[in-house]
Amino acid sequence: MKRIALLSFAASMACGLAAQSNTVPGLNGRLTIVDTLDYYGRRGAAYPGGEVGMAMLNEMCNPGTVQIPWQAPMQPNHPKFGFLIMRRVNDRMEQINDWSYCKHAFTSTNYSGPCGTCQSTGGLGGSVMGINCADTYGSGNNADRNYLGPPSELNPWLGTWNPVGSYFDIGDPTQAGYPLPADGVRSLNPGSFDAVKNRVTVKEADLLTPGAAYFYGIHLMHQGEALANRTDNDASRGFTPSWNGTSWTFSNVAAAPMVYGSILQHWTGADLNSSSNGTDDGRFFVGSKATPLGGSNYHYEYAVHNVDNHRGGATLRVPIDAGAVASNFTFRDIDGNVLNNWSAARVGNEVVFTAPVSNPLNWNTVYNFGFDATFPPGNGVVSIDQARVGAGALFVAVGAKVPGGSTFAQVNTVGTGCGGANCQSSFYELFAPAAAFDLANTSMTLAYSAVTGNYTVGAGTGSYITPAGISLAMSDDTEVSTALPFTLPYPGGTTSTLYVCSNGFVSPGSNGASYTPGSAEFFSGGARWAAAWHDFLPNTGMVLVDATAARVVVSYTAVPSYGDPTATATFQYQFFPNGNVNILFQAVNTGGNDYLTGWTRGSGASDPGSMNISAGFGAGLSLCNGPTPNVALAASARPVLGTTFTFDTTNIPAGSLLGLQILSQTQYTPGLDLASIGMPGCTLYVGLDVTTQFATPTASASVPYSLPASPSLSGVLLLSQSATLSPGLNAFGFVTSNALQMVLGTN
Repeated sequence: MKRIALLSFAASMACGLAAQSNTVPGLNGRLTIVDTLDYYGRRGAAYPGGEVGMAMLNEMCNPGTVQIPWQAPMQPNHPKFGFLIMRRVNDRMEQINDWSYCKHAFTSTNYSGPCGTCQSTGGLGGSVMGINCADTYGSGNNADRNYLGPPSELNPWLGTWNPVGSYFDIGDPTQAGYPLPADGVRSLNPGSFDAVKNRVTVKEADLLTPGAAYFYGIHLMHQGEALANRTDNDASRGFTPSWNGTSWTFSNVAAAPMVYGSILQHWTGADLNSSSNGTDDGRFFVGSKATPLGGSNYHYEYAVHNVDNHRGGATLRVPIDAGAVASNFTFRDIDGNVLNNWSAARVGNEVVFTAPVSNPLNWNTVYNFGFDATFPPGNGVVSIDQARVGAGALFVAVGAKVPGGSTFAQVNTVGTGCGGANCQSSFYELFAPAAAFDLANTSMTLAYSAVTGNYTVGAGTGSYITPAGISLAMSDDTEVSTALPFTLPYPGGTTSTLYVCSNGFVSPGSNGASYTPGSAEFFSGGARWAAAWHDFLPNTGMVLVDATAARVVVSYTAVPSYGDPTATATFQYQFFPNGNVNILFQAVNTGGNDYLTGWTRGSGASDPGSMNISAGFGAGLSLCNGPTPNVALAASARPVLGTTFTFDTTNIPAGSLLGLQILSQTQYTPGLDLASIGMPGCTLYVGLDVTTQFATPTASASVPYSLPASPSLSGVLLLSQSATLSPGLNAFGFVTSNALQMVLGTN
C-alpha cells in the first residue's frame, strides 16, 4: 500500500508539470439533458429470451470560449456519444448493455438554450457549435445506424477518431464486397440491418430482475477537451422497463432524476472515488462497499467504471491486512462468457483480479469484483494496472474501502420499514412505437370521489355522444381555452375552464401544446387528461366542444397525424359536474410519433411506470395523493469512536403515542416477519437487547448516542432499529423502521 501511495503521488506531481497532449484552450461541451429512452425493436427467441435495441435523447451546449468543431463523418473532428444501461440489484451496480456502438454527431442546429444566447458561427453553419449555442439529438438520431460506430475505434481521452479504415469506411460483414478499400470514403449501408443491430442492446431477461432499479446514461467526448471541463460530460437518470405483450417502454423514475458524474453514484451507500493517469490518460471511477456478514467477516464489493481511459484496465489490486483471510471471489463483466473471466487470488498482501488479454476493462464499461475477508473495512487505495502500452504511469490508484488499515466507521441500511401505503396518484401508458396503440373502440371512466378527492379508474360507463357544439379554431400545436358552465372538481383542485390542445390532451390549466409525449413532461407539467397525446394536425371542424349544465363533451373527429393524413383518430372526453370523466375511443389509425394515454395531477407527481391499459383495471385502480412512506431510520453521522451522533426516525405516522430506539449486537438474517403478532409487512431485524423511549409529537424524532473514545471498540458491529406505537395501523398497534448496521471505527 505504501508503494501504491508513493508512486501515485510521484506520478501526479510529474504529470502536474505537463498538459494533456491535444488540449484546446476554451473548448468545453456540456450535456444538459439526458432523456427519452426509447425502444426500437427486439430480435432472437420469443419473449423473454430475446434482446432489445434502444436509444436515448441528449441535449448539449457550448459554455466555452471557442467554437466546438462539428465536422460530419467522414471527417474526424466532431462530438461522439457513448451509452450505458445499468442495473442495481443485490446491492451491486451492473452494466447490462453490450459495449454499445457510439454516436458520431453530424451537424449542430445551433439554437439559444441552457448556455445562453447563441453566438453567430460566422457562416460556418452546422459544421461548428457556436459559443453558448445548443443542439438536441433525439433518440431517433442516436438510433440512426448511419452514424453509429464501434467504441474500439475511439480514443476517449483525446476524443480522436481515424475515419480511414474505420467501420464506416470498409462496411459491415453482412454487406456484399466486405471489406471494401480503406480509402476514407463511406461504404457502410445499414439498410439490411435488423431493428437491434448496433443500437444499445440489452437482453430482455436482464430487464426483468425482481427488485432491481435501472439507470441509463451518456458519455460525451470532444477532441481536445481538457479534463477540468469534463465534469458535465457524463449524465444519467433512472428508468422503469415495462413489457406490454408486444413491445417495451422505458419510463423515467422521478426519484432518480438526471445527475452529472459516473453512473455509479446511483449505487446507494457506496463510496465513490476516481483518478486519472495524470494528464496522459483518462479516468477510472471505483465504487466500493463493505457489508458485515457476522462475526469478523465482511463482504467487499467493487464496481469499476472506466469513463475515458484509453489504455484500459488489466488488473485490480486490493490491499489486505496480513492477518486477514480472503475467500469467495466473484467477478462480472458484460459479455457473460465465463471463458474470458478475470481470475482472482491473494498474492502477498493484495487481492489481485487479473484480466485475460482478450478482456480488458475498456472505456465506457463497468466491471464488478467481490470477495469476503476476515477484517473490517478501512480507508485504502486500490490500483488498476493499465492494459495497453502508452503514455503515463503503469497503473492508476483510486481510493476505496479495503480490508486493511484503520477501521473506517460506516453505516449500512438493512431492510425496509412499514406503516406506509403504496398507491399512485397518476396512471398512463406510453405507446412507443405508435403501432403499439391498442385502445381503439374502448372506453374508460375516471370516477371522482368527493370524500377522497381522487379518481377510481375503471372500464367505461358512458356512451359515445355524436359530436356537436362549437368548433375550436385548431391548427398545428395550438391550445384553446373554453369556459365550463359549472365548476369541475378534479384531484388537486377545481376549474371553470378547460384548455384543449390540438395534440390530444385537455388540462384544467394551461399546459402548452407539446407534440412529443413523454413521461418526464407528463409528470413535471400541470395536471392533464390525455386520451391520446400525439402530434396531431387538426383543421377547423375536427375538434368540437358541446357544453351544457349537465356535461361538457370535447370531441376529436378523424384528426390526422402530423405528416400522415391517413393516420386519423376519433376520440372523446365527457366531463360531468360531479367530477367524473369519461374517455371514449372510436377508430384510431396509428401513424407518426408515439401516443400517451392517462391522467396526472402533475407538478412533480411520482412516475408509477407505464401500465397496460388494455388489460383492464380489474376492480378499479384507486388513485391517491401519492404513496405514504414507511417509517425510516438514519444516522446523522458515521459512528466514529469518541463522537456523538443521532438516530433520526422519520415518517412517523400521525397519532403515534411514543417511539422505541432499539440497540443490539444481534442481527436477524433474514429478519423476523411480525405478521403473526398482528404487524403485517413489518420485520424485526435486531435483537431486543436495549430499548430507549422517545417522544413522537411530530413526524420525525432524534435520539442522541455517544460513543466512548476507546480504540478497543474499533470494528465492533452495532445494530439499531426504531419502532413506534401507532394505534390503528395494524392489530398490534406498532410499526417498525428499517435497521442500521454500524461498524464502529477510529476514522
